[in-house]
Amino acid sequence: MKAFIRKLSGILDWISGAICATVLAGLCIVIVYSVIMRFIFNNPVTWQYELTLVGLCWAIFIGMPMTFHKEEHLRLTFVSNKLSPKVWTVYMDVIDLLLIAFLITGIVCSFSIIKSTWSTYYKTIAIRNGVYYLAFPIGCAFSIVHLIDLILNRKPEDAPTAQKEMEA
Repeated sequence: MKAFIRKLSGILDWISGAICATVLAGLCIVIVYSVIMRFIFNNPVTWQYELTLVGLCWAIFIGMPMTFHKEEHLRLTFVSNKLSPKVWTVYMDVIDLLLIAFLITGIVCSFSIIKSTWSTYYKTIAIRNGVYYLAFPIGCAFSIVHLIDLILNRKPEDAPTAQKEMEA
């Protein structure tokens, strides 16, 4: 089971990276095009704003799981770094379980928003409004897999120590 979750976590991290890279590259192209059209040709692009909003939302919420996979997500460590390795392991597992509960709640709650906005479209682009909100439950689901992988593979030896902090 641990090996399957580890492999799935790696695959989802690759998918997240590919989606984020594609979306951010597309956003760069769209924004440069928009700036050229506005300032050189004096012909502003009306659809750029809404497409940028959707793209940034996807980049943020699909990029979120990548921070969990690499254990680079924001956390307050001034308490956890002072704990003994065994207590640290339990403490971090509890924190990650609370995060999983929050992410599951986010997934469940987001479905009603997606459902209520799915039938409407943006004014300037042919994309359903629900697509904007769809990135959130996908990012949450990917994050849950990464957190489960962290919990299953966390060992007391991974606990931060004063020596490790000095080396970092």
